[in-house]
Amino acid sequence: MKGFTRPFSPGGTASVLPKLPWRIAADQMMIHFRTDPKATDAFIPAPMAPNPEMRGQAFLWTPNLIVEPVDIADAAASRHPARTHYNVAVIAIPTFFKGKPSLISAFQWCDRDWLVVLSWILGTCSKLAEFQTTGVHPMLANVGSNRTGGLGTPFVRTCSRLGQQLFQASFTPREQIKPEAMNFYFKNFPLISERHIPDIHIPPKGRPLVHDLTQMVMGDATGGGHVRGEATLKFGDADNEEIAMLQPLEVMGGYRWQMGFLLHGIEVVHDYLA
Repeated sequence: MKGFTRPFSPGGTASVLPKLPWRIAADQMMIHFRTDPKATDAFIPAPMAPNPEMRGQAFLWTPNLIVEPVDIADAAASRHPARTHYNVAVIAIPTFFKGKPSLISAFQWCDRDWLVVLSWILGTCSKLAEFQTTGVHPMLANVGSNRTGGLGTPFVRTCSRLGQQLFQASFTPREQIKPEAMNFYFKNFPLISERHIPDIHIPPKGRPLVHDLTQMVMGDATGGGHVRGEATLKFGDADNEEIAMLQPLEVMGGYRWQMGFLLHGIEVVHDYLA
């Protein structure tokens, strides 16, 4: 029996995930917002601590990502359209960890079952959701529309789970910017996630099977096409979520850009069970 993940099979192609590394490219949209500092503090696990310079600030980013395994055989077996791209949304809060700026992943959602599995292996712990985004096309300019995808295009993106809206974000890009103009965001990386697999043994073993902090190991990262504009963001009061407590008090800006990287795996940066 073969496979990178379960289910194993004689040929190995039934595995829900092909093995890493993966090539990934994305159209990224990010909303920078300010909310109640007590709310953001409540989502920061020890030994991480609030970043005093950015307390009460948070980021929601929601890219559409294109993905393929580096392994030639896995790539050939992963050509079904639903396995070549996905959508995701992340709410990340600036923190301090080991004396350096970082981000904690407070919430994540995605729209593929295989990505839910990968995210729990990585520690990002997504839930399955549905995404809708304003359609754009450059040829619309020929018939008098500004929904071309360029500057002045109004974008709206929604994310819903179990029939309830999680958030609605809007963004209208107004100007091209250099990457340095987003250092307020980039300086906070890496993104750290809390990975946890509970003890469900009978009788209990008395401790989780896994409990640690992880960060993704990436390579060959590139980016370009950075734009900035005005944005809005509203969280819904959905069941089985606690995002409404992060409701924005001020939206500080919206951004779009393109990025690409190799996802190699993860590094454990803190083990609660050690």
